[in-house]
Amino acid sequence: MSKREYISRYLLIINYLKRGRAQWYDILNHLEIQSEIEGYNYTISQRTFQRDISEIRSIYNIDIQNDKSTGYYFIAAEEELNNNAQLLDSFNLFNALSLNNNYSNYIQFESRVPKGTEHIYGLLHSIKNKYVIEIEYHKFYEEDSEHVIVNPYLIKQFKGRWYLLCLKVEADDIRTYALDRIKSIDIKKKRFSVSKEIDLKSYFKNCFGIITPDFGKPEKIIFCLSSFQAKYVKSYPLHETQRIIKETKDKTTFEINVFITEDLIMEFLSYGQEIEIISPKFLIKQIVTINKSILSKY
Repeated sequence: MSKREYISRYLLIINYLKRGRAQWYDILNHLEIQSEIEGYNYTISQRTFQRDISEIRSIYNIDIQNDKSTGYYFIAAEEELNNNAQLLDSFNLFNALSLNNNYSNYIQFESRVPKGTEHIYGLLHSIKNKYVIEIEYHKFYEEDSEHVIVNPYLIKQFKGRWYLLCLKVEADDIRTYALDRIKSIDIKKKRFSVSKEIDLKSYFKNCFGIITPDFGKPEKIIFCLSSFQAKYVKSYPLHETQRIIKETKDKTTFEINVFITEDLIMEFLSYGQEIEIISPKFLIKQIVTINKSILSKY
């Protein structure tokens, strides 16, 4: 069996257990069915399944455990599964196209491909090992690139683009750099330490995107969407704090708790007449002012 088939089997096991707990014979039956569908032999012994569990833990950082009192297998840490959700999605897509080359004729990708992903491995290596790096960065509004020494902290994705959160050493200030504007990176032998004052896990917690205000606090924002548009926002929430306050036949009222930033306002504007901002009042005024400015151009 090729390595590609091993990876495919691991994904089948993970995706099956994502649905809920299952006993060994349920998992085996699922693998047998998928063997028929995909034309590969995924059938394994229970002993091999135990080795698979170990490999899944090593590769995907997903811990599959067994409740010996009931015989059910389950994914132990749902938080880790959620953190790796997008990575698993990428593996699933790559696996489907790799195992069945003819399927590539039936799928279309966006023509807008994110740039700068060639730097991700080097940046992750630097972040994990806390290496200082020098980046060559070209701003949109500057003719020439600049060379900046930074301590890399985190890579974040937003709306198909990738960004580097780091400390600009010279300014002693936290900055966010778009990977598609990074021309090159130079990993130094010098190491750095992350300040205890910076909580990387919650740095973007109350942000809609990658803009983090220097002052102020998150605001409780209440808005209504038409019942049709609400279906999309319910299936793909704007933010982790999103919750439904009220729902009727014609519209749904949502609440989120985030900083009011330019990227959030642009998101609201993209919904056009389908959205109504209820509060806060100063956000309503901003939206009205922008819409009046837009109207004046026509």
